[in-house]
Amino acid sequence: MPGSGGYFIFEKEGLGAALCIFVGVVIVWATRMMILGSKLHTDFTIVSELRNDGYYTYFKNIKSGHEHEHLIPFQCMQEVLIARKTQYVSSGRSNTPGYYVVCSQIIMKWQDEHGNVDYALFGLGSRSDLTKWVHKFWEHHVPVYHTPQNVSEASAQNYAAGYDELDKTPLSSMDALSDIETRQRRNIPIWQSTDMKHRKAQRHAANDRRIFRPLFAGVLLSLFLIAMLWVPYWPIEEEMFPDRSPSPVVCMLTVLSIVVSRTYWRRGQKWYIPLVDTLFILTAYFAGLLTAGLGLPITSIYIEAVLIDVLTSGFFLIIIFLVFKLIYFRDRLEKRSK
Repeated sequence: MPGSGGYFIFEKEGLGAALCIFVGVVIVWATRMMILGSKLHTDFTIVSELRNDGYYTYFKNIKSGHEHEHLIPFQCMQEVLIARKTQYVSSGRSNTPGYYVVCSQIIMKWQDEHGNVDYALFGLGSRSDLTKWVHKFWEHHVPVYHTPQNVSEASAQNYAAGYDELDKTPLSSMDALSDIETRQRRNIPIWQSTDMKHRKAQRHAANDRRIFRPLFAGVLLSLFLIAMLWVPYWPIEEEMFPDRSPSPVVCMLTVLSIVVSRTYWRRGQKWYIPLVDTLFILTAYFAGLLTAGLGLPITSIYIEAVLIDVLTSGFFLIIIFLVFKLIYFRDRLEKRSK
């Protein structure tokens, strides 16, 4: 695919070159992730099972030979909570949407010999296997609760501060878990504790400082330099930059860069963000053209052509932003209906 990008560059098809190079980079990244994933399965041995004496885990690093095993006896378990988690399954067809499989997340709250409370997790996708686990907990008089909440994003460490925020009900019958192993077209709303939300906000703020704000500044600086050093030499037809000019590629890359650097996918983004970003783009372009005008004659037709490009970029930014907002709005409606 990157080779195809070279062909398009040779043919002076900038848009095709950019798309091919982008797709090539994605393919390389996906291949690397697959290799790393396969190594994870071959370099380690992990065993987790419920035995007659409790919950047993075993870990071995095959390369280093390091081994670790741990047993949580039933008498150390204070209670067990059966929550939900979901797994997305692709249909394998581009014209057919995938679905979510509802699985169970077993949360074991236990206390060690020093009185410290900890949590252990185990996921089960089979209703029959879950029934065996639940009956074994009942046999050893471990209180079992259930919750319909989706804890797919929660780790064992998150329950230290957020476990009590879960809506739990004593499990008296397996009928309460009848949705396990079923398929749903839409995902169950993801549960997050107050601490998880706070930590997520902190991560967002840190990422903004380290990554996204510098990236956004770099995008604006690039647009300024493009407008100052390159745009004055672009061809113009009918008061617009033609498709054979670099304009379509620059417009596409600008939209993608703004969406990434301004994190359009975040739920808390304000409605006016695309409008503000469009003004930033316009300012960067006009500042570059005005600077170029100090040494070159910049006619008004270039100003009009740039304005059309900026408005086009702004239009696509608004569309992308609205798509994310509609997805989140749909999720809120589903959450209220449950």
